[in-house]
Amino acid sequence: MVATAADSQLIPPTTRSAAVTPAPLPSGLLADIATGIAQVPEAWRSLVRHDPSQRHPVRLIATDAYEVWVIGWTQGQHVRPHDHDGSAAMVLVTEGELTEVDLLGSQRQLVPGQLHHVAPGVVHDVVNRAEEPAVSIHLYSPPLTRMTYYNPETWEPEETVPIEPEIPVLSGPDGSQLLHPTRRGRLYR
Repeated sequence: MVATAADSQLIPPTTRSAAVTPAPLPSGLLADIATGIAQVPEAWRSLVRHDPSQRHPVRLIATDAYEVWVIGWTQGQHVRPHDHDGSAAMVLVTEGELTEVDLLGSQRQLVPGQLHHVAPGVVHDVVNRAEEPAVSIHLYSPPLTRMTYYNPETWEPEETVPIEPEIPVLSGPDGSQLLHPTRRGRLYR
């Protein structure tokens, strides 16, 4: 029997074939997850670093279908033009302001509370042009396995980099139970 993308969520990660890659989750579900995580800042706020010399992304949660990162940004920090390969992304700024620049030079301000969906294969850059630090939550579905970086002047591909999985900070039941609706009421008492 050949596993399909739908079946892949039922196969334990250790037995899954490398050729089976789940499809991205629907953007509405990614938005719900990002919003839920933003509503529990006590789970991630202390992990955010605003280091002027470099960004320090922190992998919060990882499942076979998606992963969640939180990133602190200081003025002038950016990624560089890149894509997320076959992964869709949902970006939610929780503090400050970021700017997304796409392949055509169009710019979009990403402000607190605004969800931004990035389809698989889209080439863009994200930068903090504001004076104040920013914080953003990023979901990738399926989890990132590689990213291609592009020349910032020509937007031609320069290198494709494999993304090594990191152990998520909220691994095991901590991550999955954190956002469970029956637990949310207890977090705010």
